[in-house]
Amino acid sequence: MLIIRPSGVVVRDQHLLVMRYRYGERDRFNLPGGNLEPGEEVTACLMREFAEELDLEITVGDLLCCAETVVAERHVLHLVFHIETTAGTPCLNPAQTRATQVQWIPLDAVATAPLYPGIAPALAAWLLGQPAPRYLGRLQQEWFA
Repeated sequence: MLIIRPSGVVVRDQHLLVMRYRYGERDRFNLPGGNLEPGEEVTACLMREFAEELDLEITVGDLLCCAETVVAERHVLHLVFHIETTAGTPCLNPAQTRATQVQWIPLDAVATAPLYPGIAPALAAWLLGQPAPRYLGRLQQEWFA
């Protein structure tokens, strides 16, 4: 099954917005976003997910990169966009997400963050103004439930 998952990069005061998840004894940080619903456009999905999960209104910018993850029968195409917030302050809506908190990661710590999708090194390079590829290929994503 192919799943398309757009997500967004929000930077404020040299920090990256992420959503923290706890799985057993491990933390994982997701870029905000979610799976497309049938018939939904990518930008509409991002606007819906940011509003539902974080109470943020956004403008979707350029596609920064894309990558793939495959776990069992779950093939996910990740599309990562630049996002500008236009209204709101990030606040989790527990009815819409299993995330445990909103967190801002310093840009100089992004390269080693346990990020999903696992694009941390490329994302860190882009955020620090260094060249990075747009298509990151199939990622060897550590997965834990």
